[in-house]
Amino acid sequence: MKLFIKFITIIFITTSYSYSEQTYNNSGIYYKIGVFDHKHETDMLAINRKKITDNTINVNFLGDLTQVYDLMVLYDSDESFTLDNESNLKNRDEYAFYLSTGFQKNFNASNDFFIVPSFSVGLYSEFDQGKDMGSPLEFKSEIEFNFAISSNLIFGVTLNHISNANIGSKNPGSDSIFVGFKSNIN
Repeated sequence: MKLFIKFITIIFITTSYSYSEQTYNNSGIYYKIGVFDHKHETDMLAINRKKITDNTINVNFLGDLTQVYDLMVLYDSDESFTLDNESNLKNRDEYAFYLSTGFQKNFNASNDFFIVPSFSVGLYSEFDQGKDMGSPLEFKSEIEFNFAISSNLIFGVTLNHISNANIGSKNPGSDSIFVGFKSNIN
């Protein structure tokens, strides 16, 4: 599983160069790091890669919506031990991933501040002792608050909620928080 996480990290880094000339309002890659399920004891480290495409649909009352793809890799390691007895070493590794697609709407609150709500449908899978979300089919609602630091760098804070809308065996849901960036530097 550690090999899988290393592989995904390499993909994040290497693919960023091919999209470096895109702008935020068009296609591009947005990278985020944060805490998955911060309100519960799960609180796994989350690394997210969001691809913003050129594909749009027009909905009468919402306007143009842009298609997005998300890959979220989740990891937590709990290593606890006592100094008096090394045999009490207890390891617990949690792994999961969430792969989704959906649509987002970009609202320009000002020239440098963007509010970006989105909705996605995706597949969730946990490994080892990762959080059981009750169903592989999960829905994500998200809101981003993004700031254009310069013409080549966007920084933001993201909040999202993932749940299965009570179609699974249980529906614990998760609330996550991220910080992220998108760079257009050549």
